[in-house]
Amino acid sequence: MIHWCSFLALAPLLNGVLSDAQPGNEAVVIKTTLCELAQDPAAFNGKMVRIRASALGWTIKDLWIDDFAQKPACTAWMGVVLVLPEQVKPKPEFDTVRDASFQQFFDDVRSMKVEAAFEGRFEGVYTWKQQRRVWIVSTQDQKGFGKKGRYGGRIVLHRISDVVAHYIPRR
Repeated sequence: MIHWCSFLALAPLLNGVLSDAQPGNEAVVIKTTLCELAQDPAAFNGKMVRIRASALGWTIKDLWIDDFAQKPACTAWMGVVLVLPEQVKPKPEFDTVRDASFQQFFDDVRSMKVEAAFEGRFEGVYTWKQQRRVWIVSTQDQKGFGKKGRYGGRIVLHRISDVVAHYIPRR
């Protein structure tokens, strides 16, 4: 039989153990857009973000995302590539969640236009900004990401969700 005094003495310990297991202790994820990332990459650098975008590419090694439906048009643009945590050095403290949404995304992206929510750590090194109808590169102080450093930003992928595939008719 447990006495109330014993239970009250254990309550703070149990509360600490249970609070560590709750999902609220995960890193804070900022819901944003590709436009906002391009307009102010420094504000999001190193932070966990969640964006909705369309994906293009055949494999994870050449997968980039864009927001083709952005209305009104954004005054800044940044090519953003997705990478897996094991492709980054040093490897981040998280892994990619490889659930049904992850599998559906990679099954569909080879043959269809796929929109999804992408969550991961953002890193940006340069962006393109429109000034007087001319696009100029801004803050390119280091090489970009992906093949030949052509992407100004990357998202180290933690999770894919809300996958919607659209059939692309062949011409």
